[in-house]
Amino acid sequence: MFRLSLLCTAALAVSWLSALADEPGKAARGADLSCESLPNTGDLLREQNQTFLIFGEIHGSREAPKAFGETVCEAARTGPVVVGIERPSQLSGVMQNFVDSDGSDDARFTLLRGFFDGTDWGLSSQAFLDLFIRLQQLTAQGADIRMVGFTSATTVGSGSQTPYERRLAAELLRASARNPDARILVLVGNLHARKETYPELGSRPAFDPMVMHLPQDEVLSFNIAHSGGDTHRCTAEGCGPQPVDGRADPEKTGIWLSDGDLRYDGIWNIGPVSASPPIGTRY
Repeated sequence: MFRLSLLCTAALAVSWLSALADEPGKAARGADLSCESLPNTGDLLREQNQTFLIFGEIHGSREAPKAFGETVCEAARTGPVVVGIERPSQLSGVMQNFVDSDGSDDARFTLLRGFFDGTDWGLSSQAFLDLFIRLQQLTAQGADIRMVGFTSATTVGSGSQTPYERRLAAELLRASARNPDARILVLVGNLHARKETYPELGSRPAFDPMVMHLPQDEVLSFNIAHSGGDTHRCTAEGCGPQPVDGRADPEKTGIWLSDGDLRYDGIWNIGPVSASPPIGTRY
C-alpha cells in the first residue's frame, strides 16, 4: 500500500515541507481539480488503497487515453500520482519535462520530437498527445504528477515472454520505491494487465504477464470494456481505422470491481470507441 513507515515519513518530511515552501498551496489546489472521470472513479479511488492501478487498454482509440487522463485527475485530487506509460524508461524525462512545462508551442515541439515515433500501434497517436496536454494542464492547476516509461529495450525473442514482463514490473516497482507517497496509475495493453498466465499459443510458450510480478495485495487490474466502433490498427489490408466489436452497454460507462473475469480485478467501460490516427496523419 502507498503508506509510509515512520522512518520514511521522517526522512521525507524535510523535502515535503521545502516543496510546500516553494509551491505554497499546491496540495490544496490539487483537491480543487475539475475532473470528467468515468462514473464511480472517485468512489473507487477513495475506497481502495492499493498502490498500483493498472488499466488494460486496446491501442489506437481516442477514448482510452482520455478516460485514463481523467482517472489521473481524480487520483491527483488526493495526492501524488506516478503515471506509467508503455514506452521506454529513457523517455521518462521527455514526458516529465512536458508535463512540468508551460505547455507552449516550443514545449509541444520538444515532446513531439522526443516521444512520438510515427508508428501505427497507438502510442504515437493524437490521443496520446491530448493525454499529455491534459496532464500538463493538471500539473499547472496544482496536481503532483510524475511520469515514468517502463518498457524494456530488450526484445522478447522466441522464448518465453515472462522475463520481458518481469522487467516491466521491475520498472514500476522502482518507480514506486522512488515515490513511496504516490499511487501508480498505469495505461498498458490489456494482455500485460492479466492476473493469470497467458496460455501457450502455437509455438509461443505460455508466459506470466506483468501484473503477476507486482505485489498482489498492492495491485488492482482493470480490463477495458467498450461498446464497439473502430480503432487505428494494422491488418493485412494496411493501417488505419479498423472496426472492433464490443458488447459493453454504452449507457453504463464507469469503473468497478468485478469477479466476472478472474483474469482481472475489474472493468473500465469507456463506451463507444473511435480511431485516433498517428500524429501527422489525417483520415
